[in-house]
Formats: sequence, C-alpha cells, structure tokens
Amino acid sequence: MSFAARELTLLRDFARKRLANPHGQQLGAYLHGVDVARALDATPLVPWDLSVGFGTPHWRSFTDEQRLALNHWTYAMMYFRIGDGERFVIVANTVVADLLEAAEPELCGLLRLETHEEEDHLVAFGRLFRAVQERHGFQAARMPVKPLRPLFVSKPFVRFLTATFGADFVVTYYFGRGLVNHMGKAFETRVATMRDGAAALTRLSLLHTVDENRHMAVSRMMAACAYELLHSKRRDGALYEAANHLMQRSVVRYTFSDRITTGQERAMSHRMVPQLAALATVDREVLRATIDAHFDDLTGIEQAKNDFMPKFNQRLFERACLSVDEKRMWFQLLNDLQRNLRFFPEGWRPGDGLVTEPFDDDVSAPAHS
Repeated sequence: MSFAARELTLLRDFARKRLANPHGQQLGAYLHGVDVARALDATPLVPWDLSVGFGTPHWRSFTDEQRLALNHWTYAMMYFRIGDGERFVIVANTVVADLLEAAEPELCGLLRLETHEEEDHLVAFGRLFRAVQERHGFQAARMPVKPLRPLFVSKPFVRFLTATFGADFVVTYYFGRGLVNHMGKAFETRVATMRDGAAALTRLSLLHTVDENRHMAVSRMMAACAYELLHSKRRDGALYEAANHLMQRSVVRYTFSDRITTGQERAMSHRMVPQLAALATVDREVLRATIDAHFDDLTGIEQAKNDFMPKFNQRLFERACLSVDEKRMWFQLLNDLQRNLRFFPEGWRPGDGLVTEPFDDDVSAPAHS
C-alpha cells in the first residue's frame, strides 16, 4: 500500500470515529454560562508580551488601563483574523464536500462537521469581540480586510477553482490550510495556557484548540492523499501546468505575504486603537508611532509562531502529495515573502527527511477531554 493510500485509510477511519460521536465542544453554548463582562474587567486576554505595543519605546508611558486596552485589542484583532480564515474554511469545505458527496459520504460528513464547528467558533468569538468593543468603547467600524476578500471567500469562486484545477486545487487548499492551522495554534496555545487571565476565557481558547487539533490532522491527511482520494491525476499540457503553477503561487502570496498579512493587522490597529476609550487622551502621533514600531519589529506573536510551527510545517511538507518542484516553490516563496516568520527548522530543505516523532494533532493520540 502506498503512503497516500495509507493516509486515505487513516482519514476514512478518522471520519467514521468523528461521525460516531459528532457533538464536540459547542463553544457558543459554553459561553452562555460565562459572565463575559466580568471576565474582561481587569484581566489580560493574551500574555502581556503578545500585546500590540509591548516592547516598544512607548509602552512604559501608558497607564495600566491603557496597556490592558492594547492587550484586549490584540485578542480582538487576532480572533478577527482567525475568524476570517474560518469563513473561508466554511466555503471551501462545503465545495469540496459537494465534490466528493457521491463517492465519500463519510468523509463529506466529516467536512460538514468541521463546517458546523467553524460556525460555532464564529458565534463564540464574535460574542467576545462585541464584548471587547463594549468594554473599551470602540465602534463597530468596518475592519480593513485583505484585497478582493469578498470575491475569494465565495462559493462561485471556489467552485471555479475546483472545476478548473480539481485535485490540484484540493491539495493546494489543504496544504495551505495546514500551514495556517499551525500559525493559529501557535498563538492560541499561548493564550490557552496563560495563568494570569480570566480562567473561563482561557478555557474557551483551550476548547477551541481541541477542535483545531482535529482540523490540523484533517489538513495534513487531505494534503497527503488528495490525488488518491479523487482518483485524478494532473492534466497534461504546458498551458495547464502554467495555470496550475500560477494558481499555487497566488495562493501562497495572498495567504502568507508579510506585506498583506501584517499590513492588514497594522491597518486594523491604526483604525481601531485610537477609538479605545482608555487611549482617547493619548496623542495620535504617539499611537501611530507605537503601532508602527510594534509591527516594524519582531512581534511577540511572530516569536510564538517561530517557536511552535517549524517541525509541524516540516512534517506537512514532507508528507504532502505535491511534486518536489512544487514543494521547493512553496518553500522558497514562504521564505521570500516574510520578514520575521521562520516556517521551517534551521537548515532544513524539502526532501531532507521525514519527521517521525508524534505530534499532538495525531489522530491516533488519545482524545482531549
């Protein structure tokens, strides 16, 4: 049995087990029993060193309440970004499930279950975002988003990609999703394990990581077995190969370019931070300089990602069913498009060897409680 066939067998088994007990954490229901306003009163939501402005020359000039506002803004900003990714997962999973419905009903059930979980996450963290807005008095102004976001996060566009590229797009999507999973997990693990925050809200992040661990595993397996699953090989022809190459490069650039991703976070902070009530008396140029200094340097969130994701990304790369040339293209682009993130172990290159030690997204690991 080939490696891809073994991964497909593992994925089908995982789908059967999940569908046999589909009721997961239900984050929205969990929050119904939480006094969110009280939890936000005077406690940080993320570790202090992840706060926007932490470590800049201006941080010491802020009062405790102003630092708390910046800390809470960081939480709101990051979960807005995570939620933005989850909205695309809902669209893409739905399209892929429709594609596989006849041949793989259990796997389609798994993808639809993931979709329901993502919808639950959006409800829960949407409530938290609104609570942070109320706590700090900033308006629900339109958040800056990535260019052409409404087009890309739409079923017609994703259906066009699956119709045009078939298995090539499915591999690209789950491979890219796996990398994004690792970036989000790096941030959220720090939040879920902090000791000086509100226990009810750190538990919410912990529950979210349980779902995301499963989604990480699905991303890894789908990236490894998509061609086996779809019984579809690459189309022949120079024109198609050029289009496929362009599609993959575009996905990498749009999803991982520092100019686009950090640029969005910078723009969000410039728009929203001056609205925070605690910072209303701070000179606008000081706030602008604080935000720019924060994003110009290595941020605490970027350091958390660099500490967490290299080995996960190495394993994802080595097991994905992309060609060697495609892996090298992704590897080179990911390194070229970033200033501060380090996606891979130092000195490693695609093809150097498999990671064999277990990781906590392994589907064979005991289920989290």
